[in-house]
Amino acid sequence: MGKVLAVCISEKKGTQKKNVGSAVFVEDWGLEGDAHAGKWHRQVSLLSGEKIDAFRAKGAEVEDGAFGENLVVEGIDFAKLPVGTRFRCGEVVLELTQIGKECHNGCAIFQKMGECIMPREGVFTRVLKGGKVSVGDEMTVDKAMIFDTHAHYDDEAFDEDRSDMLDSMQENGIGHIVDVCASVGHFDRVYDLVEKYPFVYGAVGVHPDDADKVDAAVLDEIRRYCDMKKTVAVGEIGLDYYWHKEKEEHLLQQKVFRQQMDIAREKKLPFMIHSRDAAEDTLNIVKEYMQDGMYGGVIHCFSYSKEIAREYLNMGLYLGIGGVVTFKNSRKLKEVAEYAPLNQILLETDCPYMAPVPNRGKRNSSLYLPEVVKTIAEIKGISYEEVVAVTESNAMKVLLNKGGE
Repeated sequence: MGKVLAVCISEKKGTQKKNVGSAVFVEDWGLEGDAHAGKWHRQVSLLSGEKIDAFRAKGAEVEDGAFGENLVVEGIDFAKLPVGTRFRCGEVVLELTQIGKECHNGCAIFQKMGECIMPREGVFTRVLKGGKVSVGDEMTVDKAMIFDTHAHYDDEAFDEDRSDMLDSMQENGIGHIVDVCASVGHFDRVYDLVEKYPFVYGAVGVHPDDADKVDAAVLDEIRRYCDMKKTVAVGEIGLDYYWHKEKEEHLLQQKVFRQQMDIAREKKLPFMIHSRDAAEDTLNIVKEYMQDGMYGGVIHCFSYSKEIAREYLNMGLYLGIGGVVTFKNSRKLKEVAEYAPLNQILLETDCPYMAPVPNRGKRNSSLYLPEVVKTIAEIKGISYEEVVAVTESNAMKVLLNKGGE
């Protein structure tokens, strides 16, 4: 836990920030009245009070705000925390977006002291939730936890130990799970879990394999479940031509896919898309819908090329990555994981299927997601903690609509 020592702003760029004692933080903007606020990733800067004190001990005469920091906080070593970390100060929620920055061509502090601590110790955040912060307020650091955005704990594979399995999640670092409907007739099984476990959310929809079972009554049932408080997406929906080879089957799947995309738009929910051997048709339909009034979405178990990934990423959508990325023969997905910005990747299991190495072939569960995190971290050359923090924040934004809260 930390304590706010100074709240600083500068009304004009190029002037030193001054401690004003308190300020209003505006969501997705920054401090009210601060010249550096705006719709960008460096809305609020923070510096540890201990780092400033250590610098002063070397003989530097610096006031609060001299390094360009908005908040001086004691008790938190900001530079050691991963990107994606969230801080809470009263009602205000900040998300860490950048660690350090280049010094301004030998700033006044550097010219006098031969060094400046902001480039290595300062951090930058964006405002996820606004409010007022004053000197003396306490600041806390949220511990990031893995968010499994696509699971099937309603599946019969978990009948023998479902409760024990889910009861173990939180203590093992799994913070949230979305249990996803896939089959007609399974909606109630999913929502029994949603009601029982506070950390389990639901997505409602019909998998393309069941397209021939969808009628007006089923669509109305999807709408009804969409109105439930803990429904976070319409899914999994989409196209699967692997088993379904006939043109008539493709046309039926496309019709049902569109009907459920219409519901996602109507209910203002993101979509979760299943696509197998149907790259072109899936992409064309998604492009069509994204042109007007959709609320985001994820391409679940992404399995296509980097070029197709680029199309989805350019639309602001997310790619779901799970156990397959750990397989030796997953060169294509590894290329996608390297290419895709971390802030557009979601972690998922698709359990009980697709367990990662070294558990490939076994029943999958959210408890195996650390292997996926490790692989993504290795591919991107970043820390395990950063992958967890950023992907959790991504899921919060697109699925819980809380901007990371």
